[in-house]
Amino acid sequence: MLTRLIPLTLLAMATTATATPLPESLLRCDSQFFSELYAQRAALTHTAPLKTDNQGHAWFVAPKEGEDVVWFTQPLKVQQLSISGYFMRTSDGDELGKFYFWGLVFDQPPETIVSALPNVKWQQDGHNYIVEPMIKRVGDKAWQPNTGAASGIAPGKNSVEKLAMLESSGGKSQLLCTLQGNVTDVDLLPLRPDLKGNHK
Repeated sequence: MLTRLIPLTLLAMATTATATPLPESLLRCDSQFFSELYAQRAALTHTAPLKTDNQGHAWFVAPKEGEDVVWFTQPLKVQQLSISGYFMRTSDGDELGKFYFWGLVFDQPPETIVSALPNVKWQQDGHNYIVEPMIKRVGDKAWQPNTGAASGIAPGKNSVEKLAMLESSGGKSQLLCTLQGNVTDVDLLPLRPDLKGNHK
């Protein structure tokens, strides 16, 4: 057993020496996270199956139908944190728009994750935290800061919002990106290369 774990440990050390840590790459809620998965794919294939494209992106194979989490065969250690799975969910809120969630599941509570990432501009929102809330309204060609963002509040009509959020769930923590509202492929696909050509 040890002979199988030692190469993975050494490979993870070599990879993280030059790579952006996965939690930090996730926080922008764009394709950078999937580029980092590709850069670190050699180490990550030991945690869960990956797919790749020819543009330098990788992503975890979606969980079984009806499930939201791909649980790792062994936790991924990053910055004294233990990542035990990858979360993804899509839902259609009819008049409220579409909701996309993707991100990482940690074994530690949210406060430990906040302390481990001190350079992140966390905004406390009740018992949760949010990062870099952005919005696109009708006529906007680029994302704008969303000063009115709050967890649990649906986007305004004809707008799209994205942000990272950190919350406690089931004794673990979830650091998730969400894209929600009047989402089109123009908004979605540059952020989620894993959904190109797939059911959205």
